[in-house]
Amino acid sequence: MKRPSHTSLILAGITLVGGGLMARAGLPFFHGDFSSLSLLRIAVPAVLPLMVLVLLVNRALRASKVWLDNLELRAGLPTAIAYLLTLAVVALDILHGLPPYLLMPACVVFGMALWNRGLLLAILTVVAAGGLGTLRFVMAGAINLEDLTILGTALLLAQFSAETIRHTLAPTEERVRSLEAENRELWDLSYRDSLTAIFNRRYVQQIATQLFTRAVRYHEQLHVLMLDIDHFKRVNDKLGHAVGDEVLKAVAATIQAFVRSSDALARYGGEEFIVYIVQANPELVQFIANRIRDGVANLHLERVPWTVTISIGVAGLQSADTLDSLVERADKFLYKSKQQGRNRVSGF
Repeated sequence: MKRPSHTSLILAGITLVGGGLMARAGLPFFHGDFSSLSLLRIAVPAVLPLMVLVLLVNRALRASKVWLDNLELRAGLPTAIAYLLTLAVVALDILHGLPPYLLMPACVVFGMALWNRGLLLAILTVVAAGGLGTLRFVMAGAINLEDLTILGTALLLAQFSAETIRHTLAPTEERVRSLEAENRELWDLSYRDSLTAIFNRRYVQQIATQLFTRAVRYHEQLHVLMLDIDHFKRVNDKLGHAVGDEVLKAVAATIQAFVRSSDALARYGGEEFIVYIVQANPELVQFIANRIRDGVANLHLERVPWTVTISIGVAGLQSADTLDSLVERADKFLYKSKQQGRNRVSGF
């Protein structure tokens, strides 16, 4: 049997101290020998077999690679076991003269509590308090084998409860971290372009709506840059799609290096990119656009034997604009840059 850890012993001590404080508080539930003995007589037969059976069943299921993912089935297993134990305990204790109505809820409540750590902790603390009540009774009167058995069982239960609490809390924290990581991964898959690692069109459309609404409401400046890599089809046709992917990643990284953290950059589709620039005057926007154009033209790609360039169209928010009309005007200025020889900025 594995030796109890220091943490579990500390938790067991805390559980016993908590139970002792409850008993010391003078709750009538713990006064007299019958109350403490009957509490343990109800709880111990219900708790210990139930916990052992549930752990054995769970271990057997894990060993056979069968997982109980259905919450109703997981909660129903200890409850079903609890009812069977209740019948057995009632039959035995009726023979000893204890009223059966005291025993009926014990197993079922604890079975459901296994999936509610707050309730589980409360029940185990009460059981530990009953153990201290029994200890007080045993120390004050004659010590016999039955009393010592009940006391020892209560102490073992406190130790086991501490282990249970410790082992149920730790996997929960790990599961929370795992879920957070999975959520981040799902978010990236939904809103990031897998090739360039910048945002995709779906995400930027959501952000654009917010930026546009804010700009209209507070009369702020908002500019849209539409960018398109020049002669990108020639890269794919002559050098292959792998080289085309390298060009896309290099251009995306260059654009990202020259826009501000408050701006929104996304891959719009194919070799097109879009940038929403907020709270910037036309001069600053022109400066940013030219830096992007120069930065792309200065890229040195080993597998591309010619200079990669980019054309840019810029449109600023006007009073009669909708979000669609603003983007459409930027796209028209991009087309103008293409017609005038590419590798240039048009707009405003």
